[in-house]
Amino acid sequence: MLEGIARQPEIEKILIMPAKAPPHKSGVVVSAEHRVNMCKMAFCGIEKCEISLEELNLPGKSYTVNTLHHLNKKGIKNPVLVIGADSLVNFNKWYRYDEILSLAELYVYKREGIDVAVLLSAKKELEKQGAKITILDICPPAVSSTDIRAAFGKAENLKSLLEPNVLKYINEHSLY
Repeated sequence: MLEGIARQPEIEKILIMPAKAPPHKSGVVVSAEHRVNMCKMAFCGIEKCEISLEELNLPGKSYTVNTLHHLNKKGIKNPVLVIGADSLVNFNKWYRYDEILSLAELYVYKREGIDVAVLLSAKKELEKQGAKITILDICPPAVSSTDIRAAFGKAENLKSLLEPNVLKYINEHSLY
């Protein structure tokens, strides 16, 4: 998915930002150090990608709106927030979503299981609120981080889902 985004000519840089304390996650969260290391391994070969610790260094929970305000203060103007179609359909449930729409353009990649009509309807409703949204012709494999963590619990083969060095790192550190 990121390789497809990196090919977009208007994209100068892609910041990969591990979240400090995702408000929507519960249970055990792998340490920031491990998540940063895995991001470095997974994305180091993708043009324009850079691992950013900005969100990890912010106080409190990791809300997208706070991260965008922080980036704005640092001089990063007109950022693009990349989300999946499933997130766009539920975007009005995000914390201060209307503010996010004023701070960033949304690039949305397709997700299996999300009906195109539902996606376009969500896009239209958010655009009425001033959102600038681009639907990308990118549909990554239908697998989530939750699916991958669950697969570790079932001892399933993950070679096709994870970058080999990330899989090795997870196993060496018994992360899941």
